[in-house]
Amino acid sequence: MTDRHPRPCPALVALVYLALLAAPAPAADRSTPPPVIPRAAWGAQPAKTALMQQHMPREIVIHHTGEKRRPQLTLQEKLRKLQKFSQNPGQVGRTPKPPWGDLPYHFYVDADGRIGEGRSLAFAGDSNTRYDTANRIQIAVEGHFDQEQPTPAQLAALDRLVAWLAVRYRVPAAKISGHSDHVAGTDCPGRGLKAHLPALRAHVAGRRP
Repeated sequence: MTDRHPRPCPALVALVYLALLAAPAPAADRSTPPPVIPRAAWGAQPAKTALMQQHMPREIVIHHTGEKRRPQLTLQEKLRKLQKFSQNPGQVGRTPKPPWGDLPYHFYVDADGRIGEGRSLAFAGDSNTRYDTANRIQIAVEGHFDQEQPTPAQLAALDRLVAWLAVRYRVPAAKISGHSDHVAGTDCPGRGLKAHLPALRAHVAGRRP
């Protein structure tokens, strides 16, 4: 009797399976924003816009927070603490800091790769170092990356966020940089994160590093 449902060749099945494993995963739609915890959800206070400068984003600058990750705190707690520090006079190291209108960063990527909304993108960020923040989106990744490495979750979140922002604001890959590219004497964003920037730029440009 003729077998109307012949069994596939095991070798052929294995080849197809290996081909599927080797195939690249479909790329995420870069026009779709990543999940971001909005200001209202973390309890942001109103921004003091009189202390802030309007701008139009044209570049992206990556920072680290300069302190080791604190996974025991929620992202909401970290953002509230950072905003309170930012809006009051204080010090960064030995340097006096005037009150800023809001968080200095537009986005904050925490220890678990969650993204928090910071300052409105309509306003330039603030810095305790001497460089022009106008027309530059400021992104902070939690950690001290001269002393620890960014986690895979942090890098994945950063890649997705930057790719989306680059599409939205037409930022070319060449305009994605680290803080230390603009200011002598700072290690920000740290060696561990700085080493990822070529791959990040390649990701935005749509090519392999």
